[in-house]
Amino acid sequence: MKTIWRLLMFIYNLVLLLLAGVVLAVTLGRPEPLKYINMMMATTQNRIAVGIIAAAILILTIWGLIASLKGEPKPKTVVVNNGVDGLVSITIPAIKAIIMKGIRKVEGVKEIRPVVNTDHEEGLVVYMHTMLNPDYSIPETSQKIQVVVKEQLENIGGLKVYEVRVLVDEFVGTGKTTGV
Repeated sequence: MKTIWRLLMFIYNLVLLLLAGVVLAVTLGRPEPLKYINMMMATTQNRIAVGIIAAAILILTIWGLIASLKGEPKPKTVVVNNGVDGLVSITIPAIKAIIMKGIRKVEGVKEIRPVVNTDHEEGLVVYMHTMLNPDYSIPETSQKIQVVVKEQLENIGGLKVYEVRVLVDEFVGTGKTTGV
């Protein structure tokens, strides 16, 4: 979708550049652009084609204007505390940073990609896509990951964790790990 959007914007800018050039040439007293415009508008078919192109450019312009006026989407947050003193919340990237800090304590983990789901009523559901060292026990390492992640999020983040799911995606090399 991004490539199509870039192509449309390129064509849009090209048309605007052409239109600005024509207007500039007419204001400088050049009669050629007006002759070409009159010739182009001489038949009904040409007028319909130009009208369709003008409508498409108008729609694209309005859509671009609306898109530019929209602000950046606010990052998704999780409420930690809503007390008398005010609201305390934490963003998903901050939650992932807490998770990554805690995972450094677990041996046998080479890489981890956490996905945080905030939709569960009883707390966070954390999906841990992991790359483990095959020299370590998968059940033990997975259990350590679950315990460490839950403790880190509850103790440091003040968050309620419902579940930590571990998915071993891949195994990598042997030897002592360096953490995350």
